[in-house]
Amino acid sequence: MIKKLFIAGCWVLSRLMPVDKNKVVFCSYYGRGYSDNSKAICEAMRKNNTKAKLVWLCKNEKEAATLPEGVIPCPYDSAKRVWQLATARVWVDNCRKYDRAKKKSQYYLQTWHGFPFKQIEKDAIASLPTDYERGALRDSGYIDLLLSNCGFVTETLRRCFWYDGEIAEYGSPRNDVFINGDPEADDRVRKSLGIDKGRKFVLYAPTFRVDKGAVDCYAIDAEGLQKACEKRFGGDWSVVIRLHPNVAKVSEGLFNYDGVKIINGTMHPDMQELLCACDLLITDYSSSMFDYALGGKPCVRWANDVESYIGDRNFYFDYDEIPFPHAENNEDLIKLIESFDTDSYNKGVDEFYTRLKFCDDGKASERCAQWIEDKLRS
Repeated sequence: MIKKLFIAGCWVLSRLMPVDKNKVVFCSYYGRGYSDNSKAICEAMRKNNTKAKLVWLCKNEKEAATLPEGVIPCPYDSAKRVWQLATARVWVDNCRKYDRAKKKSQYYLQTWHGFPFKQIEKDAIASLPTDYERGALRDSGYIDLLLSNCGFVTETLRRCFWYDGEIAEYGSPRNDVFINGDPEADDRVRKSLGIDKGRKFVLYAPTFRVDKGAVDCYAIDAEGLQKACEKRFGGDWSVVIRLHPNVAKVSEGLFNYDGVKIINGTMHPDMQELLCACDLLITDYSSSMFDYALGGKPCVRWANDVESYIGDRNFYFDYDEIPFPHAENNEDLIKLIESFDTDSYNKGVDEFYTRLKFCDDGKASERCAQWIEDKLRS
């Protein structure tokens, strides 16, 4: 309580701090390391040899260690964060900010963090904390530009984000890598996880559940999946398991990790790198499937708790409407993989993306970087 009061007092004093017109403060998932849309935009600025000071809010030293040279770490839960935000010309974030004040001479780029398959914000208010709306309203009042990557997302954000400002269909910066490719990401992932270059791998990356103690919903048949991939697609395959960090501990013992065929990838720091490197994605309700499919690679859904999950957090689409084939038990998943129809899959994905007016073209990061540079010079 004392620390919260102290930081609140710092925000009051921050009104007296002058703005540094050459500073940008980035944040991803409330203090996570170098990741998501914020990372992609920061990388675009670095590649363009920006003269700006680039600051990243990190919740601990481990997250700070993921930052590249030249990006300045700042403790997320500290008075120093107040000073960095209060004096920055531009804020970039992929989640809500609950900070107390933004000056008229400052700009806030809100990227959000994924395609809304599950209901979000105002549409999901019944399942959000009771005080969420108050903070969201304040945050939306600060935003100067909100990103979108398709017509459907623009309409959804406009309706449910408590926001009536500018929405730019620049595309999603974190998706540029799927359009442009990144051979270095493949090398980093394989080195991190110990996967030989000649070996393909399927990534199993489910989303988290409200009941963090539940484990049956993650009990995929990894050994059967590995064999099915080899049977259908040929070659040697591994299965990389990427659980949400919130449930990784309670799921210990669920999988027989051997470091070759079944690999624990939960602690790899960058989900987008894993998606870029893998040859097949299996998820459940995660928006990652909409990102991943932009690269033209196959995606399958596996979930054994569909009805209960819909009861907790409903979807914007009928579960059968989206173009990724799905199974609700391990036996059906194996059959689905063994009979996977690539042509039918690609046709369904193309039609879906066209209908929703996706605009990702590999240049979203550059557009955002240019917007920021324009604000720094204004």
